[in-house]
Amino acid sequence: MLTLAGAGGYVLAGAYPADVHENNHFLAALLIFLLGNVGMLVASLARRSPVLGAMREDSLALGLTGLAGTALFLAQVDLGFGVGGMERVAVFPLLAWTVALAVRLTRTPVVPDRLLC
Repeated sequence: MLTLAGAGGYVLAGAYPADVHENNHFLAALLIFLLGNVGMLVASLARRSPVLGAMREDSLALGLTGLAGTALFLAQVDLGFGVGGMERVAVFPLLAWTVALAVRLTRTPVVPDRLLC
């Protein structure tokens, strides 16, 4: 649910461009910054899901990268590639995680449910 809320942040950030609705854009970006990145960390704790369990290290690394980027962006620290670049470090891990999850799901064999057979 957290990553879904983060994904909603992408929709809202696109609906409210920063050059027109800066406050709404920033609030939408906070959904990605906080909920999306924390959602990846929570996904790294999944024990029962075979797909999320296999992505534990990826989820942890991407979630921590996103949160570090968020902290540096909010502190206006650019590390040599601009504050806008740091904003990308904060938001792109969720996109990368979503792509990795989709690839993992396409490679996971479907096991028929015994109740339906």
